[in-house]
Amino acid sequence: MKINIKNIKVRSICATLFISLFLSCNSGVIEELEKRNTFFDSLVNIGHGFQEILGSFGNTVGDALGFNAVKSGDPKSAVGKHFEKIKKGLENIKGKLDGLTKDITSTPHADTTGVETVINSASDVLTKLIDSVSKLAGVTNDSDPIGIANSGGAPSAADKAEVDTVIKSVSSIIEVAEESGVKIEPGNAGSEIAKASAQTDAIATFGGHNSGHAQAGAGDKLAVEVSKADPWAIINKIKHAIATVGAKLKTDTTNEAGGLAASNDKADNTAGAKSNADLAAAVALKAMIKGGKFSAASGDEGAVKGAATSAVNKVLGILNLIIRQTVESNLDKLRKAVKEMKYSEAIGTNSTQSGTATK
Repeated sequence: MKINIKNIKVRSICATLFISLFLSCNSGVIEELEKRNTFFDSLVNIGHGFQEILGSFGNTVGDALGFNAVKSGDPKSAVGKHFEKIKKGLENIKGKLDGLTKDITSTPHADTTGVETVINSASDVLTKLIDSVSKLAGVTNDSDPIGIANSGGAPSAADKAEVDTVIKSVSSIIEVAEESGVKIEPGNAGSEIAKASAQTDAIATFGGHNSGHAQAGAGDKLAVEVSKADPWAIINKIKHAIATVGAKLKTDTTNEAGGLAASNDKADNTAGAKSNADLAAAVALKAMIKGGKFSAASGDEGAVKGAATSAVNKVLGILNLIIRQTVESNLDKLRKAVKEMKYSEAIGTNSTQSGTATK
């Protein structure tokens, strides 16, 4: 039997080529699968990073986000400590976000263009919140008690510069929140506060009666007015307030939060306030800020302090809610952006992508 050497050689070469091509193709497939697995594994780790940030947010900031941050008898510096706690929590979140950012931007085989925009936006929001909260902490650190009163005397004006800092900081927080998609309610400002008919009226604690200082019972009436006040309306009044130097109240019902916080003597005639929310906002400003004191009868100081503490807690509570929603909104946007990250065969180029960040 004749053996065709040529045919054997050709078949041998073809077989070798086929095996080489098969192994080469198989190697490419394996390499591609390894790249994809690395990409998806990175996303899993990033997801764990998000959980850590959310947990950190709950532990460090969440503990401070209550509607009873201060209690009656606390010094004004207790408000400052509250803001310091929130500031540290936000700084902690930003630090963790910066670390997560490095993980995201270094994810192998991933197009991170869209994600980087969201990251930068979230980082900018946190920076602005930290700055505003830091300023609030800086002007709420006086040693006088919250709601301190001049017993048997006239009220004292809250420091104009510090009131202005609070107004600007609150405005900045609200602006950042709105830009982040948080809905800021205008609230219900409530009824006009009539001109004082007696020294026992709530407005008398601001020097609203021309006969002299507030008398026993004015503190309880002030507490009633504060209890009725809508927190959203209070923060809205602070945002739009105008800081002024110490002065007597205007002898009508147009006195707004800024002017009320600056009251420093009995009015020339009886005075009122533009709304319940203006009065409550002014109570909070006087109560938190250096120099601010109320008029009270001897023995009525405790009722005034209680009303002041309630007003401060309403302000802190609504600010805390706004800050929480702002942070959560930005973290949620980033989470969604990461979920939409796409796999890319090429590293560090804008090649055609295929597949989303779902596995």
